[in-house]
Amino acid sequence: MITAARSHRNESARVRSAFTLVELLVVIAIIGTLVGLLLPAVQSARDAANRSACSNNLRQIGLAFQLHHDARKIHPYAGSDGPNQSCCNATVRAGWTWMYWILPYIEESNTFNLPDTTANNALVAATPIKTYFCPSRRVPRAYGGTTLTSRSDYAANGGRSLAGNGDEGPVLRQWAAPATTLPITTAPRTGRQIKDFADGLTSTVLVGEKQLHSSVQGTAGGDNEAWNNSGWDQDHVRFGSSLPQPDSKHPTALSGTFWSERFGGQHPGGSQMVFVDGSVRPVSFDVDATTWLNMMLIADGNAVSVE
Repeated sequence: MITAARSHRNESARVRSAFTLVELLVVIAIIGTLVGLLLPAVQSARDAANRSACSNNLRQIGLAFQLHHDARKIHPYAGSDGPNQSCCNATVRAGWTWMYWILPYIEESNTFNLPDTTANNALVAATPIKTYFCPSRRVPRAYGGTTLTSRSDYAANGGRSLAGNGDEGPVLRQWAAPATTLPITTAPRTGRQIKDFADGLTSTVLVGEKQLHSSVQGTAGGDNEAWNNSGWDQDHVRFGSSLPQPDSKHPTALSGTFWSERFGGQHPGGSQMVFVDGSVRPVSFDVDATTWLNMMLIADGNAVSVE
């Protein structure tokens, strides 16, 4: 009898330890609710980390401009066509973009110091520079088939418009009017100096996130050429005549090739920018057009306070 009773209690215990279907469904529902609550938090944390990494990229770029100025007494040049052709890249390294000229100051001297040969120049163009990619948009990579070229998610302030050759902005086009006949003149224009910033350093945009739709990365007019040598082009300079906009407002692949002259980005609310003084701040997508243009021009006499 005692053995039978113990056996019955053990069997009852085993039966009671199992989940019923209702209990299982309740547990699944609770787990689903917790996951639903957790995912936005995880996404928010990821977005915050990406935004912080992007801000750090810009901070490094701003510091590199300052170090370049300390070493060479001028800001790096913007990039230019020429000096013996009007499109669509430079025929000598002197015409390469600002991103190439600051490489020694962002710990990329190995790429900067590659000897000037055809093979090495192709290698430079194909080399993704991590600092030039916003993690909210894409990972560092190169584009193309047999010939690879990398890109950048950032552009320098080219002043009012493409036609201005950087004359009103922090970076100058090396040759304002490249010759198309020989002999060539390789000496670029006198570079931009800190003393040229009559409106102040704290309120003048230096470099920011460029506008680029996810569907046209690597192919849009402002993202289709090598980061180091794209001439005087929207790939690496953007302008004050167009307000910054989110990437989602950039025309998609269905719209064909489009050359955006705007700053932009993937972050909600505004485009992250580094100013000439080295500070990094977001500029709202709702910024007033007059205020925005004043932030882009270095000596128009209309200095602004940027919060």
